[in-house]
Amino acid sequence: MKRLAPILLCLVIALCASCKKESTPPPAAEYKDPLPIPQDALGVNVSGKHGGSLVSAILSEVKSFNTLTFNDDTGQMLNQLMNPGLTQLNLITQQPEPALAKSWQSSPDSLTWIFHLREGVFWSDGHPFNADDVLFTMQIVNDKSIATGAQDALLQGNIVWTKINDYSVQAKLPEVLVSFLRAVDGPTVPIIPKHKWQKIYQQGKFEEAMQVSMDPKEYVTLGAFILKSYKPGQNFTIIRNPHYWKVDKNGRRLPYFDEITFLMLPTQEQIFLKILSGEIDTFYSIRPEDVERLQQKAQSIGLKVIKVGPSYDAEFLWFNMNGGKNPKNRKPYVDPMKRAWFTDVNFRRAVSHAVNRDNIVQNVFYGKGIPAWGSESTSNKLWYNDKITRYLYNPEKALELLKASGFVQKKDSLEKTKLYDKKGNEVRFALHTNSENSLRTMQCNLIASDLSRIGMQVEFTPLNFNTLGTKIQSLFDYEAILLGLSHDDVDPTGGSNVWFSSGSLHFWWPLQKSPATEWEKRVDELMRLQQNEFDYALRKKYYDEVQQIVSDQAPVIYTVNQIIYACAKEKLGNLRPSVARHRTLWNADELFWQ
Repeated sequence: MKRLAPILLCLVIALCASCKKESTPPPAAEYKDPLPIPQDALGVNVSGKHGGSLVSAILSEVKSFNTLTFNDDTGQMLNQLMNPGLTQLNLITQQPEPALAKSWQSSPDSLTWIFHLREGVFWSDGHPFNADDVLFTMQIVNDKSIATGAQDALLQGNIVWTKINDYSVQAKLPEVLVSFLRAVDGPTVPIIPKHKWQKIYQQGKFEEAMQVSMDPKEYVTLGAFILKSYKPGQNFTIIRNPHYWKVDKNGRRLPYFDEITFLMLPTQEQIFLKILSGEIDTFYSIRPEDVERLQQKAQSIGLKVIKVGPSYDAEFLWFNMNGGKNPKNRKPYVDPMKRAWFTDVNFRRAVSHAVNRDNIVQNVFYGKGIPAWGSESTSNKLWYNDKITRYLYNPEKALELLKASGFVQKKDSLEKTKLYDKKGNEVRFALHTNSENSLRTMQCNLIASDLSRIGMQVEFTPLNFNTLGTKIQSLFDYEAILLGLSHDDVDPTGGSNVWFSSGSLHFWWPLQKSPATEWEKRVDELMRLQQNEFDYALRKKYYDEVQQIVSDQAPVIYTVNQIIYACAKEKLGNLRPSVARHRTLWNADELFWQ
């Protein structure tokens, strides 16, 4: 669980007919590479044809191209396509592999690491890449004034990086980090060009850099693709990076495609219709209600529908337990009366028992999902704990728990049953999710209905994702949220920014200076133990306890793991779908038209 991916979804468009021309077969002429191959090019065991273009869609407006600071679901995809790291995580094997670092070595105590960088690699603007870029990136990661998910992943920014020479860097860790090689991949720590952004950083404006309104030519990258154009609410297009540093087994530079266009669509229904019309070549997650309809028509439109399996991600609900105050007005972020409910473990457990997950699976996910009980999906066979508490649908048990905390049911003047706390306050709270995701809006409606049966009054209002993200991560101005979290690295340390009480994605109360509760303190201890331990059996023991504590305390109420179906045109070559995102484009530099 690494990134908020929470996570999330998108905007407006009816794209012009010219986009249909994007998905044409490659031209017959052989691709002529305009530049010399880098001396340290990475060879990949694939073959294909150069040329042509591909169209996909995204479910989230791009908030910023500064994906070191805005690493949500869309930002993660941009990093996979345009912004590599020292390593890359193979989403099929779930093992780290060389990327901008061609090799590495560590000391016997695993506290000192040396990375050897690829020589002869150039940024997309022709400027040479070297160790200075890595050190500049890590300087930003270590800067406590800049909030990044990378800081959480790299020991809160306490790793000391030094330059050995132009193509070697050293990292000295204050403690063992078993997932270190996984944590320096592109989706977590994309390498940033020093020559481009150092001045902005020195001016204290790095978090404002790389806005979506920037000139695409100014967005300098090391990845397979570079930014061609961005039209807010419509689409953005990336094109082949002529300086890319990977080659296929025949020594020809990747990627194969000339360009990839992403449509930004306001509803999943529009995505489905554009898949049917042939305007979308691949999409990573088909809406459950569309799967069977698409399967029936797939052959006639040259499409294949792929059952990938239960998602690593889960949908979940949480309450705002933030005990802080707004620095502008010194008022509590959360109404103290409601915070007293939300911080009551019996209240949270009661809500979990009152949610009918089976009903959500059948009526929202059309049976293409499984009830979720914890942070790990059954697909994560290495780390899934099957012994955690399962809050089966049981309204009577929910009422018992509420009664133990002094809540009572009463009928109002209209004979409607309502719930009141021990001080006589009616239990009523606001619930939000992102309006662009119909699956979540349907879930929220069902959950509101479930909770009304035990007397809770839920005021559900969907919000657009950018507004929701600001409430969650900046304003802390909400009561309850239902979302999901990108969870593409199966290793537990990938969830450090969620489970550490100081984490930026510790949703219910982020960025705590010290743990607010004893159970959060214990989770902090266990997460440190597992991230410092190489023995799998011990790590599993520690992380099993984390999962059990989270299950018992219910700060997050999990609902469903969706069974993922993806689609792609039958002629799309080198396709290797993964349960992790981006499920069909994670290896976009290898894809081609057969």
